[in-house]
Amino acid sequence: MSTSPTWFGSGGRRLFGVVHIPEGGQAKAGVVLCSSMGKEHVDTYRGLKLLAQELSAAGFAVLRFDYFGVGDSGGEQNDPAAVDGWLASIGDAVALVRSLGCETVSAVGLRSGALLLDRAADSVGPLHTAVLWDPVPRGRAYLREQQALYRLGVGSDTPTDASTPDDTDLHTIGHSLSAEAAAALSAMEISASSSSVSNWVFALRDGYSSPRLDKAVQRSGGVVRDVGPMTEFVTPESFLVPIPARAVREIVDIVEDAHRGDVAVPVSFEPVTSVTHEAVDGTVFTEHIESVGAHGLFGIRSTPAEVDPSARTLVFCATANDTRTGPARLWVELAREAARAGTSALRFDRRGTGESETVRADEHTPIYSAESADDVVAAARAAHEDPRRVVLAGICSGSWNAAHAATEIGAGGAVMVNAIAWSWKRKKSTQGEIDPADLGIPRSDPAWQKTPRARVKNALQTHLPYRAWRQLGVRGVTQVPEVILRSLAGSGVTSTVILAPADHRWFVDQRGPEGMDRIERRFHSVPEIVPAPVGDHSAYHVDMRRTIISTVLERTTEKRDVTT
Repeated sequence: MSTSPTWFGSGGRRLFGVVHIPEGGQAKAGVVLCSSMGKEHVDTYRGLKLLAQELSAAGFAVLRFDYFGVGDSGGEQNDPAAVDGWLASIGDAVALVRSLGCETVSAVGLRSGALLLDRAADSVGPLHTAVLWDPVPRGRAYLREQQALYRLGVGSDTPTDASTPDDTDLHTIGHSLSAEAAAALSAMEISASSSSVSNWVFALRDGYSSPRLDKAVQRSGGVVRDVGPMTEFVTPESFLVPIPARAVREIVDIVEDAHRGDVAVPVSFEPVTSVTHEAVDGTVFTEHIESVGAHGLFGIRSTPAEVDPSARTLVFCATANDTRTGPARLWVELAREAARAGTSALRFDRRGTGESETVRADEHTPIYSAESADDVVAAARAAHEDPRRVVLAGICSGSWNAAHAATEIGAGGAVMVNAIAWSWKRKKSTQGEIDPADLGIPRSDPAWQKTPRARVKNALQTHLPYRAWRQLGVRGVTQVPEVILRSLAGSGVTSTVILAPADHRWFVDQRGPEGMDRIERRFHSVPEIVPAPVGDHSAYHVDMRRTIISTVLERTTEKRDVTT
């Protein structure tokens, strides 16, 4: 089997996709996979990639892709005409699969992707089979649910930045929609009424029932298949997302049953690895798909129209097991803003995340591991031949990786956003499900605060002499900001720390200001601390993302001497 990341599209749409060609270059049919939106898009990324792998192994040519304005594709996520762009993207995806040589094409839509596939079916031409996998029955209910999750987990979607009083976008965890796009999505509901689809299949989770879906099944004469549990896959409680192996197997079986007896035909594909984007203001920049380091990590490099060898290059380090796109597409948008301003940027996937490495159904990718640290160093070395021209940025665990790589190569700068791990020492307990206590991070739940461990820690935090407190940080018993920030200063790395309100309070509680005083006395300079006026730890809050973008652009485009 071959896997080819590519750019494609029509009508000015620059779309990102991955084509899977079966072994031997023969395919029984083509299959288009329509992903979900927002955080679900990121959480289900590896699961959809596994589905593509399994379908390709079964003899199908498969395309996974990002809608216009989503993921790595071109376009703005809050475009008023975003929904039209999403639907047109499905048409472009079907057209690409047909161009491979596939005479017959089917499609699978997951969650909100099923809703979009249902709406786009009439305009994409004949589809042999449309599989609606754990479909969202109504756009309105889906948006209300996603908006409620945003308010509960992130904060109000009312902008607090006085410079953006006219912001009317609807914000969810992982996506921002214009009012016009939100209204268009809200008006959608599953109908399964398109005559362009020969066979409808409803692949539903255990025990799921919906009167609207029941009507759609009856109207279409479709088949209902039980694919088992789905909750932990689409709404996981942790960054470790379990892939629903049973559901993937069921979807493969559905597609195989639909095309049983089809004769395989030759298929071929030549990927497009570079694309030129034009921003609304006419600014032009280029994006290149590339293989990074000895392990062939997947990466995308954004470059200005005219590359200045002396300019800096940004490297973005993903949080936890997120993909290269960042929270709510942060790294994509920041990379493109940087390219427009004359700075190159590289975003990449560590091994076992996003596009890097083959997916296993039982995979477990730890975030604080030797492999992840090595991957970030490899990306930093590939970013620019002069390490002093490299600036690394990351959020939470990504900030630890950014700091590690910056000290390892002697980078010009590191931007650490909402760092919680300030010790170089990594405990085995941080290799999987992370308990805050394992990192030495204070917890606010009343039950834990009453434990002897909590009382001892609070006493040490308040009364222990600072030198002894710092030694606890060096040993990884607790988290002391000076430990990592002092290493960065000693390596000549200019560091900037951006902190959401809760993270800034914890930085102060962990005696960060005392450490800053010591660093200033030793190196006659101090890391810059940027308290965000509002925001959340994971940087899903729109104002937090704005703070990160403006701060990083200011620190990388201003004229600083990085040659010494």
